[in-house]
Amino acid sequence: MPPRDPRLEHLLSAVAGGDEAAFANLYQATSSKLLGVALRILRNRELAEEVLQEAFFKVWERAGDYNPAIAAP
Repeated sequence: MPPRDPRLEHLLSAVAGGDEAAFANLYQATSSKLLGVALRILRNRELAEEVLQEAFFKVWERAGDYNPAIAAP
């Protein structure tokens, strides 16, 4: 498992509570790396951006399900 990142864990916890500022910070901290991964897989920027948008929508919806004992953020 990748090393724990307490900052991301804290942001996910705050997002689970509906904190929009925490969501913006989480997006800022992770979106470029995740977009890069999506681009490498899909090789299409438009599709990669759609996937990223959908992924962050799911993060907003399901942040309360995150369990740091099971996976790193």
